[in-house]
Amino acid sequence: MRVGIFTNNYIPIISGVATSVTNFRKGLENKGHEVYIFAPEFKEYEEKDERIFRYPSAPFQYKAKYPVPLPSRTDEQFIKEMGIELIHSQHPWGIGRSAMRLSRKHKLPIVFTNHTMYGAYVDYLPPVLPRNWMVSLIEKSAVNYANKADAVIAPSKSIKQYLEHVGVSSPISPVPSGLDFIKLKKSPKIDLRKIYKIPQDNKIIINVSRIGPEKNLPIILKAYKRILEKENKVSLVMVGGGTFLNELKLIASRMGLSEKIIFTGLIDPEEIGGYYREADIFIHASLTETQGLVMAEAMAFGLPVVAVKATGVVDIVEDGVNGYITPETPKALEEKVLGTIYDDQKMKKLSGGALKTAEKYSISSTTDNLIKVYRSVL
Repeated sequence: MRVGIFTNNYIPIISGVATSVTNFRKGLENKGHEVYIFAPEFKEYEEKDERIFRYPSAPFQYKAKYPVPLPSRTDEQFIKEMGIELIHSQHPWGIGRSAMRLSRKHKLPIVFTNHTMYGAYVDYLPPVLPRNWMVSLIEKSAVNYANKADAVIAPSKSIKQYLEHVGVSSPISPVPSGLDFIKLKKSPKIDLRKIYKIPQDNKIIINVSRIGPEKNLPIILKAYKRILEKENKVSLVMVGGGTFLNELKLIASRMGLSEKIIFTGLIDPEEIGGYYREADIFIHASLTETQGLVMAEAMAFGLPVVAVKATGVVDIVEDGVNGYITPETPKALEEKVLGTIYDDQKMKKLSGGALKTAEKYSISSTTDNLIKVYRSVL
C-alpha cells in the first residue's frame, strides 16, 4: 500500500501525535508499505526526507506555539506523483481539511484517528466566544468530520465508546498507537540521583507529561505533599515542558515544595528511557487522555502505574495487576503510592504485570491492527 498520513503535528514537534505518526510510519515501512507524510513546515527546520510534503505555515502566537498550515494546491501533484492509495488523517482541522478535500477529489478512501478529547483543549484557542459555546462547536465539528471518514480509529476501547456516545456513526476500530520499545530501551543512562542530588535511599516517583492545564497536575503536587507528611525519603520528578510549567512551579512554591519537587523542563525525547529507568513508580492524573502512551512507556521499564480513573487510563491500567486506578483525590493517590512503593512483594508483582502489558503496545503488534483497518476501506 501507498499511504498518505496527514498531520498537524510532526517532527520537530514533540507530542503524542507526532510520536504515533513516526512509529506507525516505521511499522508500516517495516512491513513493506510506502508511507508519505503531509505536515506543516517549521521555520529553521530543513526537510530532507523526499517522502514528506511540507505545507507552508504561519506562526500561531496564542498559548501553544505551533505553526498553522496554509492551503497549498501543490499537494495534489504530490498525491498523483506518489500514487497514494489511501489517506490517513490525524486531525479534523488544519491539514485534516486538506486530507478530506484530496480524498473526495481523487476518490481515495480516508481513515481518521481521533487522538484527542478536543473540547478539553479549548483554552489553547483565543476566547472569541463563551467557553461552553466553543467546546460545543469544536466537539460537533470533530464528530461531523469523523462521520465523513470511511473508517475511524480510536486509540482505546473507552474512546471508541465515547465516540459512539457523541454520535460518530462511521465504523470505529480501537487501535492504540505503537511504541518503539527497542529505541526506548537504548536511551542513554541518566544518573538522576547525581544530576538532581537525590539521596541514594530515596524512592523516586515520576510523572512524564506535556505540562498543560488540562493534565490535572496540581493534584499530583497535593498527593506528594501528603506523602511527605508520612514519609520524607521520597522524591517527585516531573518530566516535561509546556505552557503551564511556570504556573505549576508557582503552585509548588506556595505549597512549600519548591526544594522537594524536581522539574526537568523539556528534555530530549531520545533520553526519556533513562528517566524511566531511574524511577520506582509512575503517577498519572490527566483526565483527558485518549490512551496515555506515557503509561505504556513507563510499564516497558517495569514501573507500576498509579493513575486517576479516566478514559484511556482504564484501558491500560489493571487494578492490582500492573498498578492501581484511584478516585480523583490527593488522598487516594497518596495511599496507593505509599501502599505500593515500600512493599517489595507487591512491587515485584506489579512490575511483572507492567512488563506484560507493555508488550501489547509494540509497533509490530499495533501496526498489524492498523493494516486491518486500511484493508477494510480499500
